[in-house]
Amino acid sequence: MGKVLFLNGNDQRVVDIFCEMAPDGFEISYASSKLSDEEKINLMQDVEYVMLHPGVISGRVLQEAKSLKLIQSLTAGYDKIDMNTAKELNIPVATNGGANSWAVAEHSIALLLALYKRLINCDKSVREGKWRQAINGFDTFEVAGKTVGIIGAGNIGRKVARRLKAFETDIIYYDPFPATDIETELGARRASLEELVSTADIISIHAPLLKDTWGLVGKREFSLMKPTSVIINTCRAELVDQEAFFEALQSKRIAGAGLDVFFKEPAPADDPFLKLENVVVSPHTAGHTCEGWNRRISFAWQNIQRVAAGQAPLSIARID
Repeated sequence: MGKVLFLNGNDQRVVDIFCEMAPDGFEISYASSKLSDEEKINLMQDVEYVMLHPGVISGRVLQEAKSLKLIQSLTAGYDKIDMNTAKELNIPVATNGGANSWAVAEHSIALLLALYKRLINCDKSVREGKWRQAINGFDTFEVAGKTVGIIGAGNIGRKVARRLKAFETDIIYYDPFPATDIETELGARRASLEELVSTADIISIHAPLLKDTWGLVGKREFSLMKPTSVIINTCRAELVDQEAFFEALQSKRIAGAGLDVFFKEPAPADDPFLKLENVVVSPHTAGHTCEGWNRRISFAWQNIQRVAAGQAPLSIARID
């Protein structure tokens, strides 16, 4: 039924799941995603399906992969895949179909709560023997009663909205397409970006990184935000203008941020955002859970089987 190569940049246990879930009839192999282009080209000479995590593959590799029928990423993002070359070669690129959306939605809320409750400061203070010295009762906040602005109402954005609605919040969202399900279920309201950033207390970003979303939240948007606003970004750092973001946080133009993504990854020790006390961070691991790996790989194999059977793959990535 075809050859499948898994280019893996994670734990060996992810490879084990890939192998255990492999349907009969496929010839499978795996290698490190950190290989050079030359090494990848050698491995992909007769490969028909490539599974990726992280989702990184160059145009040069694609041009030499003459048998390739599907690029299947295990991530939601695809900005590190040469989409223009894939389009020219008529090779479909599929994302993970929202298989990590539960994990990322929960992580987004964890960052928010850590920020609102100053959990990092509290943990550090208790360990240092400074009981009840990390907060004063006027620098922590409740989610209840706040307005949440969701930028990007896809799989993850919708799940964040549903979970935060349980905290008794009001939901508004910005997206090119109406999200009628959360409008009906949650009373969510679609808003312009300008209205969202000027109204929301909590802004959670979940849009894809495309030409028209690069720097979507910039200097003007920060100028409209409340001084009590916080931003949660578990999507891509480049959706926010770096200089304007840092200035807004450093000057306390906004109250804080929870970040799982950085402009340079791995984040260097001298990353300016790491020096800010009003920022809570994690190392781009929002989507990494035990349950999530199983869902991602199961979806990927189903998609590969669809293509092998002559059907169109699901969750095709948008090409600008």
